Amino acid sequence: MSLDQDERELRAMLHQRADAVDVHGDLVPGAVSRRRREVRTRAVAVAVVAAAAVAVAVPTLWSAQGPGPSPVPALPTTTAPTTPTPTTPTPTTPAPTRSTTASTAPAPRSGAIATRDTAYALDDTIRFGGTVLRLEKGTVVESFAVLANGGFVLQSHLSTGTPDSEIEILSPAGRTVRAAGQSGAYAVSPDGMRVLVKDGSANTVVVYAADGTVVGQRQDAREVGAIVGDVAYLTGDTSEGSLEWDVATGQTMKLPPHLVAVSPDRTRAALQWFVATDAMDDVCWAVVDLTKPTFPRTVERCGAGENPTLFMPTAFSANGTYLVGSHYVDGGFWFSAGVVRVTDGQVILGGTGGQVVSGWTWHLGAGESTFRISRNTSEPLSPATSNSLQACSLSMECTDAQPPVDLSERGGFTEARYVVPR
Repeated sequence: MSLDQDERELRAMLHQRADAVDVHGDLVPGAVSRRRREVRTRAVAVAVVAAAAVAVAVPTLWSAQGPGPSPVPALPTTTAPTTPTPTTPTPTTPAPTRSTTASTAPAPRSGAIATRDTAYALDDTIRFGGTVLRLEKGTVVESFAVLANGGFVLQSHLSTGTPDSEIEILSPAGRTVRAAGQSGAYAVSPDGMRVLVKDGSANTVVVYAADGTVVGQRQDAREVGAIVGDVAYLTGDTSEGSLEWDVATGQTMKLPPHLVAVSPDRTRAALQWFVATDAMDDVCWAVVDLTKPTFPRTVERCGAGENPTLFMPTAFSANGTYLVGSHYVDGGFWFSAGVVRVTDGQVILGGTGGQVVSGWTWHLGAGESTFRISRNTSEPLSPATSNSLQACSLSMECTDAQPPVDLSERGGFTEARYVVPR
């Protein structure tokens, strides 16, 4: 970053710190709740308190780069069929009442398949290469993931309906093959072969294959934590603890509470919890060793001093080198990408200073050196008026992967238009 950019970011921070008191009002709970459904359903209530507090204390910095908002170039479109075609009997969890996908059209052209590094959502479409899958008109994509077969897990709601989200598994053509639950949470295995879902209206957790078939299910009050291969992880509080569940054998093992992520080799887990203080709720996180019977914590960070922007871990990187997640900023309306080293907790990206990239959804690539982000390119950052899809290196070199789009019609404090897959 240049000196001028640093000065602009410092000025933005000071202005936002002065204005932040007006941010954490009635708008916060809805925005934070939607974000927390994406991260972990169990943390909604506590996250509202933490996000509101950090909105006053710790704004995040960013100076917009590149041109102002411009139209998104037209692409060849493929409209997804509306009629669900389940491949197996419907599981016990209640199905959503609407279908996300819309009217009939041919499948994507031969050879076109979505990947995590090429796919993104824009408004009510999913795009990859030259293909556009059109979802039901008015669909707001909250989060999605690309599966091993080129299909998708989609969490969304309708802009004209209730704010409750629905989870569906889609085919590579964008057709709904499984309605998986309402207002719940999900996790996808690193290889994209398994999806762990909990319907928000029931105490049933279900593991699906990429084609929507049911692999296993169990009754459990715990929430979705992670899934690696056929081993699912459910997260619980201090009283019940977390749970490792081998879906193939049915065997279970109790794990430490507050589990939020598991490394691809299943040797480590990440925990995240809140601690009430006199001033605010501090966020804490830790890395634990799953290979030892006592599950010792190898890294632990807790408190505003060491973790000033409330780092919230969500996943391990592809090789398990880093723990990745987000920092709360602006009362929970947008966030800052975070990367810390697993071995010692060293911050690689995020926090404060010059290593801040603000936005809504993002993921670290398989090479563990670059990431894609739906970025807040507004100046000033609040209210959010501009959104770009960018490709960045961990050294903060960023370029537009798609042109900026305007957010002014969304009121400035709401979801982005671009969504990056998990």
